[in-house]
Amino acid sequence: MIYKGFLVVIAMWITGHHMGHARDKIVNVTDFGAFPDDSKCDINAIKQALEHAKTVGAKALVFEAGTYDLFVGDVTKNTAIEVTKLHDFTMRGSKDSEGNPATTFLRHYDFRNDMYGKPILSVRECNNFRLQHVIFDNAPRYSTAGEVIANDGQSVTVKIFEGNPVIDGTLFFTSNIWDLSTKTLKKAESPTYGGDVYKKKEEYTWHVEGDPAERIMKLNSPTVASGVEVGEGLSWHFSYKGVQVNFYGCHDLFVENVWTYNAIGFCMQAQACENITAGKIKIMAPDNQLAVGSRDGWKLYACRGKIVMDELYMEGVRWDGQNVHGSFLSPYRVINKNTIWLKKKKGAILPIPEGSKIGFWNGREEVLCTVRKSVIRPIENKGGFLLTFEENIPDFVTDKTLCQIYGWNIDHYALSNSEFRNIAGSASLIRNTDVTIVNNTFDHIMYPAIMIGAAINEGEGVVPKNVRIENNRISHSGWMARYGITGAIGIRNQEKGEKLVFFDKDKAAAKLKKKSPPLTNIQIIGNTIMYGEKGIVASGTLDLLIKGNVFRQVEETIVADRKSNPGMLVTGNE
Repeated sequence: MIYKGFLVVIAMWITGHHMGHARDKIVNVTDFGAFPDDSKCDINAIKQALEHAKTVGAKALVFEAGTYDLFVGDVTKNTAIEVTKLHDFTMRGSKDSEGNPATTFLRHYDFRNDMYGKPILSVRECNNFRLQHVIFDNAPRYSTAGEVIANDGQSVTVKIFEGNPVIDGTLFFTSNIWDLSTKTLKKAESPTYGGDVYKKKEEYTWHVEGDPAERIMKLNSPTVASGVEVGEGLSWHFSYKGVQVNFYGCHDLFVENVWTYNAIGFCMQAQACENITAGKIKIMAPDNQLAVGSRDGWKLYACRGKIVMDELYMEGVRWDGQNVHGSFLSPYRVINKNTIWLKKKKGAILPIPEGSKIGFWNGREEVLCTVRKSVIRPIENKGGFLLTFEENIPDFVTDKTLCQIYGWNIDHYALSNSEFRNIAGSASLIRNTDVTIVNNTFDHIMYPAIMIGAAINEGEGVVPKNVRIENNRISHSGWMARYGITGAIGIRNQEKGEKLVFFDKDKAAAKLKKKSPPLTNIQIIGNTIMYGEKGIVASGTLDLLIKGNVFRQVEETIVADRKSNPGMLVTGNE
């Protein structure tokens, strides 16, 4: 009997041990005091849960359905949730009966104009990390919208829609005009952008008229009054700076069923990440909201590996839906036959991986060198890199040579089965090699919906090659120029000396003669393009294929001459 009792005790201990071990693998934030819908700040409880998960080697942190309140105070200083070096890990919200995310991270903050928002969620150097079933939002939302009810030529009066903030003294950043009958962007230029607001700060400041409960606001701006009519919609943001969800240095990143209702700055950004798989990402304007964020939907900067974007939905962002690029460098000093000091024009300074390639352009020829050693060494308060190569540096290299960094270039980027609407920029802005954009829908995109080309003057690359654009449907897009061209699909590099968006028509001919490296092997096949002035516009390509595309109510279907596109084949379009 004693022996049997001993066995029972051992069995119970083993069972309890395994149950406890299994529980440790999944951590619930409620066990640390984070409860949804209680209006209490959950930041510390979530932090404790993450620390516990790291300590016990847990595989998941789970959240119940409902709203988790994140009171950050000064949004320019405080990140709500930080995850660092937590590998093979999942942050998982709950789903509703239809499979939509049912967990909301709601950031509360001390309001002021023109803030650079730090992230709600920052994920750094986490390998095999998953984020699932979460909605990101702000209280108050950092944008507003309403209907123009009066315009006397000197000022504009707007009635703010229910559910949108009514805040006196807000600045008129990244604004847009809307056709309220269709809830689509008006085919006009944005009234304001970012830096231009500072030049006319008093003119671009909104004021509440009378009782705030009446939701009436007025802007004393003849400039805006000249471009908007009574009955149209106006949306604007209170800043254009910040990143709301940031992934940095993550390998094998999975993002699934994640939505954004409102953002301060970029909705999402991935920097220096390798291999990203994303699906069912939604950036959307709920209720009576028109706009979502003042910058890109999801920016991919200096990423590598394989990127798969499937079933995205993006609307209401002021710049680009998805912006994919690395950076160019230029020679500062050749140290010896194998070592060179390169400088970066602007932006984040990220490591250049050893073993990766650097491309040195000489006209239409590119010579590749393999990085043996890479050291970050600033130059005159700007980014700099001291690189040693396996091979000799080409003899033609001067301080004007364009240098491509393939360690900041995605091996293959795929965008499929996605929808982009009402974007005051491009929907798909690509400065990367080896790209497929297939089976997507684009509607009311201000600049070319799909824009392929490096930004030489901005220092953003690489020069695209091996790009396939197939079976997409594009309508009402490309009424404003980017890199000097309008149209539904644009293929062209921005040349040195040209502005990013605007184009000086008086100097257009001279600028078009400049020769950046060619965009090689671009294939535009089987797309349907409708309702626009121009369809496909291309310049500066090599071996361009335009085949089997269908145009409906497009004034100029294909704008691409053979002189600037040698090797071009145009066939079977209608």
